[in-house]
Amino acid sequence: MKITIILLLYIVSQAYCQQNDEILGYMYVFAQEWPGSICKFQKCTKTYMGNYDNARWNTHGLWPNTMLETTCGMIFNCRDEDYDEDKLTVATKTLIDVTWNGMYSDTFTFRKHEWEKHGTCHPDNLTQNGYMSRVGNLNNQYNYYKILASAGIYPDDDRQLTDAEVRAAFTKVLGISTAMTYTCQKDSTTGKFYIAELRTCFTQAMKPRTCDCSKPVGAFVTCGKSFYYPTFLLSVDEQIELEEISDLSNGFLE
Repeated sequence: MKITIILLLYIVSQAYCQQNDEILGYMYVFAQEWPGSICKFQKCTKTYMGNYDNARWNTHGLWPNTMLETTCGMIFNCRDEDYDEDKLTVATKTLIDVTWNGMYSDTFTFRKHEWEKHGTCHPDNLTQNGYMSRVGNLNNQYNYYKILASAGIYPDDDRQLTDAEVRAAFTKVLGISTAMTYTCQKDSTTGKFYIAELRTCFTQAMKPRTCDCSKPVGAFVTCGKSFYYPTFLLSVDEQIELEEISDLSNGFLE
């Protein structure tokens, strides 16, 4: 009888934990940057673009966050383990040389920062190769360029986009409209907004989930009523001045 009661309590506790996975687990924010916008404001070079193929967005990072009922808290610098690219396989190096580059700054330093700040906090305790490989594969699985293109949205210097258009494209893939958010950079001379970074959110089991924490998803968007998704040209002679936009990330800092 005692054993039966213990067994029943165990089953109930397991069911409770599964039901509350959204509260007790982790949330992942997967961030990618559009070079066409970033390189309007930064001096991107071929050296820092690696083997980028101009058919995707560039990875910024995969950031584990604690996932609570009302707020999200980023965790960082969890293990003291220096980044060492000698620990990566040839296949992983080849993958991230396409999907994850510095664009306008040293690529090694950029990846080192992302691993040591965020990769060391991955709850699955992944090796460096495992983490970098996972992030590179996520870029292929969730190719933001292809997701937008499937909805007829391509880089265009003249077309103005709205939140509804971009969100609809991602809803078809992610299943829910609130599993993505994005930010823009603004040309202080013309007042135009350019979509710069887009983030998708996942549970610890890597299922799409809402990105909102203590604020609604719309509070993270810094793009005005309409914005541009510009074409990408690597060599830009004149850089437009970046107007600072107040930080609305609240837990989504890189």
